[in-house]
Amino acid sequence: MITQKTYTYLLVALCLLLQIATTQAQQVSQYVKVKDGTRLAMDVYFPENKIPNKGIPVLFEFTRYWRGYENPKTGKRIPSLRGVHRHFLKNGYALAIVDVRGSGASFGQRPTEYSPKEVRDAYDVVDWVAKQPWCNGKVGAFGTSYTGTTAELLAATQHPAVKAVIPGWSDFDLYHSPVRPYGTVASAFIKTWSDLVGAMDHNDVSVMRASIRRVGTDKDGSLLKQAIASHKNNPNVYQSVINGEFRDQKMGEYTYEECSPIYWRKKISESKIPMLVLSSWLDAGTMAGTLQRFQYFKNPQKVIIMAGSHGGRAHGSPYEVGSAPLPHKPSTKEQFKLRTDFFDYYLKGKKNGVDQWPALKYYNMGEEQYKTTQAWPIKGTERQKWYFNNDLKLSPKPVKSSTGNDTYQVDFGVTTGKRNRWMTQMGQPIVNLHQRQDMDKRMLTYTSTPLTEDMQITGNITVNLEMASSTTDGLVVVYLEDVDENGQSRYITEGGLRLIHRKLSKNPYFKTKLPYHSFTKADAKPMAEGQKTNVQFKMWATSVLIKKGHRLRIAITGADKDMFDRIPKEGTPTYTFFRNAKERSFVEIPVVR
Repeated sequence: MITQKTYTYLLVALCLLLQIATTQAQQVSQYVKVKDGTRLAMDVYFPENKIPNKGIPVLFEFTRYWRGYENPKTGKRIPSLRGVHRHFLKNGYALAIVDVRGSGASFGQRPTEYSPKEVRDAYDVVDWVAKQPWCNGKVGAFGTSYTGTTAELLAATQHPAVKAVIPGWSDFDLYHSPVRPYGTVASAFIKTWSDLVGAMDHNDVSVMRASIRRVGTDKDGSLLKQAIASHKNNPNVYQSVINGEFRDQKMGEYTYEECSPIYWRKKISESKIPMLVLSSWLDAGTMAGTLQRFQYFKNPQKVIIMAGSHGGRAHGSPYEVGSAPLPHKPSTKEQFKLRTDFFDYYLKGKKNGVDQWPALKYYNMGEEQYKTTQAWPIKGTERQKWYFNNDLKLSPKPVKSSTGNDTYQVDFGVTTGKRNRWMTQMGQPIVNLHQRQDMDKRMLTYTSTPLTEDMQITGNITVNLEMASSTTDGLVVVYLEDVDENGQSRYITEGGLRLIHRKLSKNPYFKTKLPYHSFTKADAKPMAEGQKTNVQFKMWATSVLIKKGHRLRIAITGADKDMFDRIPKEGTPTYTFFRNAKERSFVEIPVVR
């Protein structure tokens, strides 16, 4: 049953999907049959509302959020092209918008999200379009969120017609982001998203307040009814996640890995298809995949990491944003131009300077400016250890005393709120990260003395804990905060780990010096109650300027009540963190000189 709160979220999400301004008539609206016989619904739009006399480049968007809408009572089409669509049409591109398998007006059952079947379908649809007289054989793909991921996955097909893709705010490794960060479940997001896509797959007009648009050849709607009927056994996303506790467990037919771009990493890299990647420091863990691609893929890439909400709709830096959202940096129009310039360079051969763009452009919070680099990690980065010290101090000097520890009983009321890095994936702006000082009182905090000079932090902070737990399972979440001269504490980034996953793995997907965990069933191990053990993990990458006179703060808890499942389900853990000459707990901070 959909609760009132969830229903509100669904309406917000639908409003974001229906960013409508003007009517645009599609010139091709039909089913395309893929190799296994499944029929996929596709609408193609052309500049100036007419099929061109000669072939032009075509841009794809593969969506599971319905390619179009119609009035459920009258059957009249509801205009559903967004601003970015109209921008592409204005600049001479055709648009092909496709309902992916088992969604919208397309036939078939969805074995899971981003399944290998869905990836193969994209190859077949592109192959059909590339051979049409109105296509010049050059195609690209773009998108935000789900459609950003499908754009990246199109590169994995290595279809020769695909010349460039633009994955925006896309998830690269679903287990870590946004499904099971730290090994727990981001239930608030997953349950809401599951309810949304469930309502969409079954064409629940009582929730959606609109109906799936039938294809142009389906005059009486009979094919749409058949397509919706074929969705009836689509798995419940939330239930699949609950059942798939470990990374190597199957959610139906596939594991988490097989449903993520990381599974296709070799094929994507080997395709060498140019990519413009848009991401954010504050959008779940999307920046992690962004940086992994940048470091390890062979594809020509231009990368922009922002500090805003999912989809680039609102700015999110806690130095500028308080309790109300602010316009995004760069603006929506500027983002449109970035996309068009990129496609113009690779699909039209325009010499517009895209090749001279910096490889990586990233927003530096605190300074509130963009910076650039050609390499990651940033050259000149020095990793500094900051130790948990006596009197809840955070110090660059280790403790010298032979004994010392601090205890913390988990407060399951601790939260980052309902408009944070996780719920922004439902279209929410990121707010209320600028005043954490009251919430800090419910956590265990270690705070430095005022800095004597500015500190530039760019990269992944790592956490190294010598700790014990009173329970065999638990969650540790650690926040980096900036405390100003007035005591105002701003959220910068976070990291965490479910304690049964603490075993370090020697087989990461990519070569890394950062702590890596497999999250597999074989590596899971309960904590021995009261026994000291070492726990290491990394925080989500960030870039921030901590100004002279401000203080660094590490805040530790075991919950985020508005986001994550309770770990453990029963009982309240007490954690002991050791901080002495032999048992040193610390964070390692990437400081750029």
